[in-house]
Amino acid sequence: MNFYDLLKDKTEIFSDKIFLQVDEQAFTYKKFLDAVEENFQDGNFISQAVNFFREQKFNRSNVFQVKTSGSTANPKILSRTYESWADFFPVQNKIFRVDEDSKVFMHGDLNFTGNLNTFLAVLGAGGSILTTDKFSPKYWLKLIEQATNIYLVPTKLTLLNGEPLKNIRSIFTGSQILTAAQSLSLMKKFPCAEIFLYYGASELSFITYKKISAENAAEVQNLGKPFDGVKIFIREGKIYVDTPFRAVGIENPATVGDMGRIENGDLIFLGRGEDFINRGGVKIFCSEIENKIMAIEGVEAAAVVKIPDKIRGENFSAYVIGKVDKKIIRQALEPAETPKEIIFVKELPLNSSGKINKTALKAGEQMSRFVD
Repeated sequence: MNFYDLLKDKTEIFSDKIFLQVDEQAFTYKKFLDAVEENFQDGNFISQAVNFFREQKFNRSNVFQVKTSGSTANPKILSRTYESWADFFPVQNKIFRVDEDSKVFMHGDLNFTGNLNTFLAVLGAGGSILTTDKFSPKYWLKLIEQATNIYLVPTKLTLLNGEPLKNIRSIFTGSQILTAAQSLSLMKKFPCAEIFLYYGASELSFITYKKISAENAAEVQNLGKPFDGVKIFIREGKIYVDTPFRAVGIENPATVGDMGRIENGDLIFLGRGEDFINRGGVKIFCSEIENKIMAIEGVEAAAVVKIPDKIRGENFSAYVIGKVDKKIIRQALEPAETPKEIIFVKELPLNSSGKINKTALKAGEQMSRFVD
């Protein structure tokens, strides 16, 4: 069994139902299966989707390849079995409220695991996908008016502005922290939606999740409890995971180097392994400083980037979007947490998965977007 087989099975059940809408193009399950058979190519998302299923058709294996979506390094290729994702779809779909009546809006490159997993999970539920190749939040909202669910990374969710929409029943997001202000803004924008933040890794799939509320929105580093079938524990400060839903070649228990602790069964996330900074013997995590900066009134977004330092070994700079005095930022931080530089930018570069591209910031790319 592979995902081409799953597509054929769902087509037998939902032949005339819309499976995929990309801008003005709508594909029923039958029409999309025909597009796969005919190798239909038209637009980035459609072509990626068709190519994925064609590879599954001719490979006839239950193993396929995905890319990691890290923010500080080039993506790497992982192998996965059909079962490592498909067996988990009922669990994630139940929590995220995705079923055959769902119309899930998503945006982004199918080469990355979060987007591809969501796309295939909706297929598994017999639901519908709404998306676009355009990077236009105003246009996204027009499509979202037709949706029941939203899957976007936090950096893209924060771009959704306008009048409240009551048609959304769930929003699920991950890969980054949601600040309290961002969570409260989403609750106001989508008053009928349940909002779920998950923690996961390309190598290990979904690990923990929490339902965000007004009461816990400020607990930004609390990433909730493990999904059913997943166990977590801490060893020397690192998060270890025991899961059957891991990539090929990953042995249990496994870690991707992320740091955290467990409190009352909840995972308290301290930072990505690559974001750990040893500044003259003081241990610092980029995510903790980013959270403090983004909690300051007037700050829209922030990214902390590790840089080498001849004296301290490692140091860091902060890139900030917003209107706030640098003195206020420094006053909100402990002396050891104060960046070497605070650089105001018009926007933060994103990679194909929608995460902040820290490699680009570190390399000084897109300098034309920097402001004084």
